[in-house]
Amino acid sequence: MESVEKNISSTSEDDSGAESTQAGLLPSPWYATSWLTLFAILHFVGVFLYIAGYGGYLGAQFGANGEVVDPASIQKSVEAHIKTPAALTGMYLAQFCLILPVLLFASKFDTQTRRATLALRAFELSSLWRWLPVLVVFLVAQMLTVKALGIEQGEFMQSIAGSRNLPLALVLVLAAPLLEELVFRGYLFRAWRQSRLGFSGTLLLTSTLFTLLHWGQYHWLQLGFVFVLALVLGMARERSGSVLLPMLLHALNNLGAAILVIYLGIL
Repeated sequence: MESVEKNISSTSEDDSGAESTQAGLLPSPWYATSWLTLFAILHFVGVFLYIAGYGGYLGAQFGANGEVVDPASIQKSVEAHIKTPAALTGMYLAQFCLILPVLLFASKFDTQTRRATLALRAFELSSLWRWLPVLVVFLVAQMLTVKALGIEQGEFMQSIAGSRNLPLALVLVLAAPLLEELVFRGYLFRAWRQSRLGFSGTLLLTSTLFTLLHWGQYHWLQLGFVFVLALVLGMARERSGSVLLPMLLHALNNLGAAILVIYLGIL
C-alpha cells in the first residue's frame, strides 16, 4: 500500500514538472484560446436555448388549453421564470450539455489522450488535507467580511436563498465544479502554462476569466473572493499536477455555500 502511494505521489510530481518544462505539449496556447471563444459562445447559446425552449413550452401549453397565445404575456412569464432556482438549474444544465462534449472533442489529439490534456491524474491524498485548512480559512474570512460590511446580496443570491431546491444544489456541487475545473484548471491551464505566461500569468489569467464567468451573480466584493478562490484552486492544480484536486476543493466550497444559502437561507 505504501509503495502504491509513493508511486501516485511521484507520478503526480513528475507529471507536474513535465508540464512546466517540456516543450510541444498540447494544446498550443492560441489553439486553446480559439476554443475558449467557442466555449464562451456556447455559454450564451445555452441560456438562449433554455429561454426559447421555455417560451415555446408556455406557448404550446396555452394552445393546448385553447387560450389565445399572447407574446407579451409569455415574455412576462419567461422573465419571471428565469430568476427562479428551477430556471438557473435548467440554464446551467443546457450550458453543461453543450460545452462538455466540445471540450472533450478539443482535448483529444493523435499523440495525446484527453486524460493527459485535462490533467485527469491521481494526486497524493495527503495534499488534500494540506489544502482543506486553506479552504476553511477562506470560507470563514468570506462570511465574516460579508457580515461585517453588511453587504446587500444581489438578485441571484436572494432568489436561491432558502429555496431548498435539490436539483440546483446538485448542479452547484457536482456539475459546476466538474465543467469549470476541466475548462479553467484543466484545458486552459495546460495550454497557457507552457507559454510565455508561465505559472504566474496563467494563474492570473484563468482566475480573472473564472471571476468574469460569475459576473452579475454577486456583489463586487464577493467577486473579489471568487478571484481569491480561483487563485487557491490554481495553486492546488500547480502543486498537485492534477485537475482533480481543485475540482474536489471547488465542490466542497460549493457544498458549504449550498448548505448555508440554499437550505439554511443564510446570506
